[in-house]
Amino acid sequence: MDTRAFRSICSGFARLDRVLLLPCVWLLFTLGCASSASYEGAFSSSQQIQGSSEFIPAHVDITWSAVLEILSQQGFLVQQADTKSRIILANRHIRDTKDEDVSYTLTATLTFVPSTDQITRVMIAANQTTELHKKEYRWWKLLWLIPVIPIGTDFTTVVVNRDTVRSDQFYHDFFTAVMKSCDEKKTFAQPTAREKFAIPK
Repeated sequence: MDTRAFRSICSGFARLDRVLLLPCVWLLFTLGCASSASYEGAFSSSQQIQGSSEFIPAHVDITWSAVLEILSQQGFLVQQADTKSRIILANRHIRDTKDEDVSYTLTATLTFVPSTDQITRVMIAANQTTELHKKEYRWWKLLWLIPVIPIGTDFTTVVVNRDTVRSDQFYHDFFTAVMKSCDEKKTFAQPTAREKFAIPK
């Protein structure tokens, strides 16, 4: 094969590469522009958390007291309780029952909206963070190779997951406990028959 023919073949391959390369680059550019980050749909109807709000048949003061009671009973630490804005911030740390190296941090924001004098809407937004706790020993090594004596311990924590709580059971258990507490409080608040018909002094 002479030099001219060889150059002609190489030139043909070069043109073919350019022809194939341009559509590939355009396809990648189009896909990159068309795709959107997951957070951009945060306010779409598909992202609504089912079961995260409930109408409680009780006055807002009774509901507020019941929620604080439930949070305390379940081991949540109340960081903020703003009666003016009707917002409660609380969190809780939970160790995994099956793996002691894994723990969860729950953070909840509760909002109270009075619908009527005896009906209160409670909304809860909850996030969970999963953390992995690692424990490693530092060793004194013989000849810099063979570990012989532990000389210290290093503890590290790695966040392996962080997301919104979407469990139906989580919200169901919370609102069930709140309604039960509200019913008990309303029962205690009702005057007895003797108090109703007592003659005022």
